[in-house]
Amino acid sequence: MRSLNKLDIEKSIELKKLVYVESWFDKLDRFVIYIFFSWGFILPFLIYFDPYRDYSKTGFEYYLIFILSIFCAYVVYRKATEKKLCEINSKYDAEENRKLINQYCEQMGYEKYRNSKNIIIYNTESSFNINPNYKISRIFLLNNKSVYITMIKENYKLNIPVLFSQLILKKDIEKITKK
Repeated sequence: MRSLNKLDIEKSIELKKLVYVESWFDKLDRFVIYIFFSWGFILPFLIYFDPYRDYSKTGFEYYLIFILSIFCAYVVYRKATEKKLCEINSKYDAEENRKLINQYCEQMGYEKYRNSKNIIIYNTESSFNINPNYKISRIFLLNNKSVYITMIKENYKLNIPVLFSQLILKKDIEKITKK
């Protein structure tokens, strides 16, 4: 799990984003991902609109590179919003939400990492990871009748953000907290 040094739960809930002290490696990692995937977004346009390209030989591959461009833009967007907390309003209080979230996560087979006053963290191994030490963390912050969630991932070299799983997690938690 990525290190969440000095996580300020109250300020995180107030700002609706995780507030913690980032290491220099996390800052460097963010910068490298922005640069790399920004080039991945721009490069297909430079290739397609090349003034020396023979437009009579435009094939399907030129249109496929725009899918790469859209994917790279999405990765940059997810990295920029990685620490943003999604708010789910529940009809239950914090303790009932805690029980429901714990039941859901145990059913899904997630590994409990932390379950304290206002925070619950569950980890799973990343799908395509060779080293089992690197995890995807599901972070739940509880406040009265609200649940705030986000997912962060840790990898060896680049911490590419969780791309699609957070939407599924949000829908599932909405279902169980609004029954």
